[in-house]
Amino acid sequence: MPTAVVLIVCKTIMAGAPDSNAAYTGWEDRVWATEHSMMVCRRHEVPLHDPAVDQGAAPRPFTPMTCWRTAMQLGPAFDASHKNSPWRFWRAACPVPVMRKNPDGTEDVIAWKLPECGHKDTVRCDVDAEI
Repeated sequence: MPTAVVLIVCKTIMAGAPDSNAAYTGWEDRVWATEHSMMVCRRHEVPLHDPAVDQGAAPRPFTPMTCWRTAMQLGPAFDASHKNSPWRFWRAACPVPVMRKNPDGTEDVIAWKLPECGHKDTVRCDVDAEI
């Protein structure tokens, strides 16, 4: 399994006048920006590296559970690091296996694929574009 997570980030716009407490709380009234009734999103691939391995620790396996836990940490971290940007975290995706069915009925993983961005008829994606 490749050690990478895909974040789907989408464009937002301010929905109304700023809140009087926004200077203290940092809250913004944002909604998803749409063009022709579709959300505008980008696929952001994040390669992962375990720094503990550099310090001599044994590498931990990158499992689907580890991937999802990492994705749910990276999403909010993306939002926090892009406060002055209209882009906000919408969804995450982990690598999926490409399977081969053997003549005896068993299946083998022959490769891994990082998911694409889209949701047909809902999202227009600028695939792998800079944010």
